Amino acid sequence: MDIEQLSKSQIILLTLLVSFVTSIATGIVTVSLMGQAPPSIAQSVNRIVERTVEKVIPAGQTASTVITREKTVVVKESDLISEAVERSMPSVVRLYLNNSDPMIFLGFGVVLDESGTIATDSDALGESGDAEIALQDGAHVRAFVTMRDRNSGVAFLQSATTTKDGKPPAWKPAAISVGNPRLGQTVITIAGKGVTRIADGIITAIVPRSSGDSPDAQNIIETNIPGDSIMAGGLLLNTDGEIIGMSTSVGRASSSGGFIYSSALLKQREPADKDAAALPK
Repeated sequence: MDIEQLSKSQIILLTLLVSFVTSIATGIVTVSLMGQAPPSIAQSVNRIVERTVEKVIPAGQTASTVITREKTVVVKESDLISEAVERSMPSVVRLYLNNSDPMIFLGFGVVLDESGTIATDSDALGESGDAEIALQDGAHVRAFVTMRDRNSGVAFLQSATTTKDGKPPAWKPAAISVGNPRLGQTVITIAGKGVTRIADGIITAIVPRSSGDSPDAQNIIETNIPGDSIMAGGLLLNTDGEIIGMSTSVGRASSSGGFIYSSALLKQREPADKDAAALPK
């Protein structure tokens, strides 16, 4: 049959048929390729592209007649960064020198559990055994050092049971990543003594660490984030809003953009001294 002899209606129907067959073939090939791709690649693609399917029943037609419309939504990296910061901020606290007037900023910390356990950079505290914690809701509460880990440079504090206003503090534990960070991964750090500021970059190196005393010492995450954008106890986030690192003296000794692994915040440790368990309230 000569295509030139087809009527307009037949040409339109033929075009629709070819488009339909092509769409099915494209879908089959895409699903097949995604099934053969490594999990990390498939995860990245799925995070970038989402597909929404709408079912529309035109007026006057029966439910058996359904028109399916598909649209692709591209998720921008800037949106992921914004959402990650928003999710993590309720778990971020600022540390100040206790009973100082005016208040002296020491660094950042992160809430680890609902009882008010906080991790921060040990160097930020100096020789002090306590600090004043400022929560995101404006509440202030005193916290006491329970242990210090020299291998990671992380100090742990336990908060008092009431704020300075005599109310129980509301703690929101952070989401701590248990996976391994990847080279080239987008990361964000939180800074700012008074006004919250952020800086983003990528992971440029994973530096392994070990010592005779501690063969399981945490690795260092090196980034291209400028050193002047990183503060003591500053947290390193992934685009899911999970904590993957913290700025401590150990990380900064490796490079100005270095962070200690988040596993240092989760590792079980014994108190640094026998009096650590007897905390004042």
